[in-house]
Amino acid sequence: MERKIRRRGVRNAARIRSWFFRSGALPTEKEEDMEHFNLIIKNATICTMDADMRVIQNGYVAVKGSDIATIAEGQVPEGTTADRTIDASGQVLFPGFIDTHTHIFQSFLKGLGADHRLIEWLNRSALPYGALMAPYQHRLAAQLTCMEALRSGCTTLCEFFYTDQDPELADGCIAGMEDTGIRSVFIRTFQDRGEDYGMPACMIQPADKAMEEVSRLRKAYADRGDMLSIWTGPDVTWSTSKEGYKTMLDYCLSENVRYAMHIDETEVDDDMCQKNYGQDIVPMLDEMGFLTDKMLGVHCVNLTPDEIKRFADHGVSVSYNPVSNMYLGSGAAPIRECLDAGVNVSVGTDGAASNNTTDYIESLKFAALIQKGFTRDAARITAPQTISMATNGGARAVGMEDRLGSIETGKRADMFLFEPRKLKSIPMHDPYATMVYSSSQENIAATIVNGKVVYQDGQFACGIDERDLSDKINAELDKLRKQINA
Repeated sequence: MERKIRRRGVRNAARIRSWFFRSGALPTEKEEDMEHFNLIIKNATICTMDADMRVIQNGYVAVKGSDIATIAEGQVPEGTTADRTIDASGQVLFPGFIDTHTHIFQSFLKGLGADHRLIEWLNRSALPYGALMAPYQHRLAAQLTCMEALRSGCTTLCEFFYTDQDPELADGCIAGMEDTGIRSVFIRTFQDRGEDYGMPACMIQPADKAMEEVSRLRKAYADRGDMLSIWTGPDVTWSTSKEGYKTMLDYCLSENVRYAMHIDETEVDDDMCQKNYGQDIVPMLDEMGFLTDKMLGVHCVNLTPDEIKRFADHGVSVSYNPVSNMYLGSGAAPIRECLDAGVNVSVGTDGAASNNTTDYIESLKFAALIQKGFTRDAARITAPQTISMATNGGARAVGMEDRLGSIETGKRADMFLFEPRKLKSIPMHDPYATMVYSSSQENIAATIVNGKVVYQDGQFACGIDERDLSDKINAELDKLRKQINA
């Protein structure tokens, strides 16, 4: 009797459960097993850029929120759903590029100061216009710079801000960066001397006042998480006093703030430092304790073997800016020597006034070819090494190697889809070589930042129209030209 009662109870429970399933009151067993994602990219060749340089020939990446949740070979499991699915058949998925150095305001100045070396170029273009630009103009420049970066597969951009120290200008620039959805590093620099060398007075500020502004920015934008990082740094070596260096360093070490600086861009750096400090810049900074793993050295064209070793010993990263270094006739940085010594190297575009574009893909090609040509060694820098500098190297340079730089589970979903079926890229034998040597912005099918598709098939998710942006910038340039010529 007891057994019969138990059997009836089981049958009745099954009937009740079946009724609930049919009525929609409870999920079916199939629905329970379903996994839901925010974004799935399927049927892609995946260049992970992980430690093993793993390439998945036909696989998918699933994203939950801002992070990569799943990477696998083959087809998406049946029943898996997503808010958005991209079929990447025939395309290659790369981790997003990280531009470790640019000057956003210079997007207004493409072509100005052409065919001049650094100091004359500064006096003809960057300094006079930079001293006059208003917050709204900085915002427009940021939109232009960041949209161009996104279209070239760049998901993180480091802005080296050195114009008029009015806080509203910094806020305008940051607003423009945030308008586009790009991941941002805003480096609020300072210089506490330099009027004797033609530096506009509005760009000069005592180091302690500059650090107060850095603190304001960090507090004002603290809720952005790792979508916006606030750094600081001296602008150029000859426009910072020893006292300024020390004030900044004390602040950064006590507040755990990273910093960057132009260093050894031309022979002028050491000439001016010998005049001002009685020694070359790198040994002086080393003696001060300035060389740390929080530092990003920009350009580094004239680093000596001893200085490279000092960088390696202290964990200093380098931002290699090949196009601007060629444009201004500065030379080629000793990148192979840096890599061999264990120095982390990343790639930057520099300002559009010394590059004429923020096209990161163009900078990658130059990054490899210049090293080959100057040394007459075709294997000096390979295509995979170049992409590694742009991804892993960039991630380490901005202190986010645990979150960026490769396509791995748990990292941020910062990626782009590369379309090789363009005339310039056909045929593709090797995705790394095709990416570096045979591509352009037209190859970028989609750019994803923090799990969100911010650019796809020529359209920006931010809704900013290119033609409208162009009209606004040209109108503002007319105002600036009148001010310059007044």
